[in-house]
Amino acid sequence: MSDQFVDFAKSQMGAIERLLKGLPGISGYIDKELRRDADKRVREGLVQLLEHSKSELMDIQNRLLSGGGLLYMDDVDQAVVKLQTLIDRVKTASYGYAGLFDAVRIKEEQLDALNRFDVAMINEVGQLNEAITALSNAVADNSNIGAVASRVTKVVADLNRLYDKRKDAIMSPDLLSQATYAPPAVETAPVSTPPAAATSAPAEAGAASASDVANDPNAVG
Repeated sequence: MSDQFVDFAKSQMGAIERLLKGLPGISGYIDKELRRDADKRVREGLVQLLEHSKSELMDIQNRLLSGGGLLYMDDVDQAVVKLQTLIDRVKTASYGYAGLFDAVRIKEEQLDALNRFDVAMINEVGQLNEAITALSNAVADNSNIGAVASRVTKVVADLNRLYDKRKDAIMSPDLLSQATYAPPAVETAPVSTPPAAATSAPAEAGAASASDVANDPNAVG
């Protein structure tokens, strides 16, 4: 793995840890007057992480272009486009007089469920960064590029679906009362730097995976 991508992995790991520590949590969403601001801070932090991830993906695109890897350009471009779409959605989210922001009182278990969405989305960015690093390694080795690029696209799609569920829950807070709707509670742990030789990294046991939640057949979304 190049020094550039070592720096990328380390900087993103630190940024994810800081954002997880700075999440509003249940207390940040209790006061009706502060809920919009709490949501905005979460989204702004998420956008910063995703913008950095997109920058690294675009660098991989440039390496493919200059290295004769035109065969895989469409695969990586698809991931970049989907990631930019997610960034735009998170950045410009508008809820109007949504249920969560309009209600005077929200149950503590609902606020806890919303916080679990926040944690799960940020942890999933860690999964995205591991997939991007694996793609960088695949490009450097000129091996298995298409499959690893597809893994990046899948993680971005999982993030999009998870964000959809979070947005739906803000519009209809009663969804947060459903036992299987929100990601499971997990103990927050630092995101580890992926090994140089890995082509993809599975989520840790018990981690709040976007795909687990987004594809749960029992979840309403």
